Amino acid sequence: MNRDLVRELERLTVNAARRREDLQVTGLRKAKQRKLLTIVAGILALTSAGTITTVIANVFGSTGVQLAAALTAAVSGTVSLLITAYYSDDTAFNMLLGSTKYLVLRENVYRLVIHPEMTDADRFKWLGEFQAEYARLDESYSRYFSIVGEGHYRSNVLPVRRADQAIAESVDAAEMQERDNLHRELEKSRAHPHAS
Repeated sequence: MNRDLVRELERLTVNAARRREDLQVTGLRKAKQRKLLTIVAGILALTSAGTITTVIANVFGSTGVQLAAALTAAVSGTVSLLITAYYSDDTAFNMLLGSTKYLVLRENVYRLVIHPEMTDADRFKWLGEFQAEYARLDESYSRYFSIVGEGHYRSNVLPVRRADQAIAESVDAAEMQERDNLHRELEKSRAHPHAS
């Protein structure tokens, strides 16, 4: 198989795998965080309700009640705004949908490599189609990625937490696995050159 074609197929496979993993992990994390913040907002709303007012009035007087109500309402409003602005169901759903579309693209490129009777000319034609699909996916889902140093992209604009470092390492491992799978299939096709 043509060396330039192999490099392009490898690049497209790895990029699609990276985007897929990132969108999937971040989409699932956002969904979990939204659920947790919604519970916190509900608890805060209940706290500012009348049941606690009596206790605060007895301990701190009317000034304490006013201060506690204002503080609880401010925190509850802030959490609600955070949920609405950053953790919408649509965002998490679209990230997971994008992850699935990148998976389909990655698998299509992989099938292109392992197809036993396809010529390099046919592979090159399909490569162009898949690159165009990758561009369409990037157009649709690039708003979920941000640059984080030296040209690396992540779909979460918050700093990397220690727990997320393990996820980032698993994404890197997935990239290496995809690259190894691609090389293994290319070696098989070289050993049995049916169509090239």
